[in-house]
Amino acid sequence: METHEALVLRKSNYREADLLVTLFSRELGKFRALAKNAKKSRKRFGGRLDFFNHLAIEVTLNKGKFNLIGDVTLKESYREITESVDSFVAATRVLELLDLLTPEQEPADKLFDLATDTLGFLSEKREPHSVFLVFLLRALTLCGYRPDLRFEREKEIAGFDVENGKLSSLEKTHGKRNIYPFHMDIMRHPEIMDANLEKVKNNIRILMRYTEYRTGRRLEKTGFADET
Repeated sequence: METHEALVLRKSNYREADLLVTLFSRELGKFRALAKNAKKSRKRFGGRLDFFNHLAIEVTLNKGKFNLIGDVTLKESYREITESVDSFVAATRVLELLDLLTPEQEPADKLFDLATDTLGFLSEKREPHSVFLVFLLRALTLCGYRPDLRFEREKEIAGFDVENGKLSSLEKTHGKRNIYPFHMDIMRHPEIMDANLEKVKNNIRILMRYTEYRTGRRLEKTGFADET
């Protein structure tokens, strides 16, 4: 049995009393494990296998069979996230992207730290769109999908091609398919994001389209910026 720090990404019912849980950890990355009697044993799990909890989980790894969850200890709760609709949606998107971007059982120490830091910022009630945009760009970079944001420094807006992840002159690409306006000023100066939320939301929409194109997977809903 091993102990791993983890976040809960997904949960689904398994048989009458068990839960099949998708976890994301520093050492193992994304993996699935079975919590036996989780729906009946309040003493053993006590609601700790919830989203937005930073956990220490004892896991028995079984090749060819379900991994099994043992004791679960709460290291930190980010429950304040649920007090704001925008923060809740942003945090949900963080968990969804961890699931979308990562393969099974591949160590992800930097991405795990990024995720827990981001959930911490959201629970502190920092501006959720700005926090999410920073997370999205850093997560894409860590997972090998980093877009190329090099462009003329004096330009505040450029055309972002979601198919190749590169910028070009917006004037030269006007009307071309899959190229959208991308605001460069807030990317060069993140400290001004909170005062320019429409630009932040626009860049989130573009990078989410890029993420879907590069991964070949559709996000479950229309997009964080559109939802809020």
